[in-house]
Formats: sequence, structure tokens, C-alpha cells
Amino acid sequence: MVASNVQKKRNEVSRLLRMSNRHRNVMRWSPNETIEHVSRKFEICFQLKKWGHEFYTEAIFEPSGLRADVIDADTGVVYEVYQTEGMESLKRKALQYPLEVRFVSANEAPFTEKMLL
Repeated sequence: MVASNVQKKRNEVSRLLRMSNRHRNVMRWSPNETIEHVSRKFEICFQLKKWGHEFYTEAIFEPSGLRADVIDADTGVVYEVYQTEGMESLKRKALQYPLEVRFVSANEAPFTEKMLL
């Protein structure tokens, strides 16, 4: 992507997020998340950073209040990490997000960048 297009996409994604929740390139997690869930989020963020992408974690979309595990601001893709949630539930969740959603298993090991493609 051309640099100006990347910045445009980053700005578009940022405008979808709650102002007080725009913590770019910062790893955030909830104490209720398992170590496997948090570790997989970290691996996603680590890969995005290696690619030179900006990301958000635990970002909240306005006005829906939906919270995303990881958002790649350069491509506008939400990565949702799952462990036990069923595919039907994941599909319903994906329909509610304003961006493309890709699901990444916390249980599949080891992590590879192909999981994000």
C-alpha cells in the first residue's frame, strides 16, 4: 500500500474507535483473559509490528461498544482470538463489527504469520 493510502486507512480506523480508547501500538488485556488468549494477542501484535503496521488492542467501537481483541489499523482487519466459542457464535459476532473480522485460535500452536492472512 502507498504511504498516503496507509495513513488514510489508519485515520479511517481510528475514527471508528472511542476517543478515550485509542491506544495505538499498546498491548492491553483484561484480567479475565487466559494466558493462552493474551499470549496469542501478543503474537498477533508482534507480527503486525514486524510488518510495520499500527494496531490497537481492546479497542472499543463507537457507537456499538463492541470491543476488539486486535485491530490492524493499516488494513482495517479485526483479529478476534477464540478458545471455546463455537463457530456460529463467532459468525454472529463478525456481523456486528464495522470492519472485516478474522478469527485466530488461541489453542493452535505454534503461531505463524499465515494465521493472519
